[in-house]
Amino acid sequence: MSEQPLYMVVEGLGDARSLVYSTWLRSYEHSSPMTKQVPRAAFFAEHHKVIDRIMARNPVVKMAVMPDDPSVVFGWAVYELPGRLHYVYVKPDFRRYGIAKALLADIPRPFQYSHWTYILRDLDSKIPGSRFNPYEV
Repeated sequence: MSEQPLYMVVEGLGDARSLVYSTWLRSYEHSSPMTKQVPRAAFFAEHHKVIDRIMARNPVVKMAVMPDDPSVVFGWAVYELPGRLHYVYVKPDFRRYGIAKALLADIPRPFQYSHWTYILRDLDSKIPGSRFNPYEV
């Protein structure tokens, strides 16, 4: 008897719009040196607009969900093809299981990414040629 996988990757935002926005904002505020000097209220108000602009272009949204209950989300990614990653988020307890890698399986390498976080500091050694470009939002 084979074990059921921990997660499956599905495409589409579904009912998770609020989850994506809230985790994107909180995670980016917490994990990017670029946000540290911005007053919290200003960051949340203005970066919400940045995410709105990205989402208005109908990007690819991939969700890693529990196979038995797709309402349980372990992580997600937002990107545009041919190769512009905006954000990938995995809940801390589920990191190191290959979820981010699975969420980004379809984005061509190398790619540009519009949001830099501490986790991405070694990205160029893992995906040579990828580069940070905050003006791609």
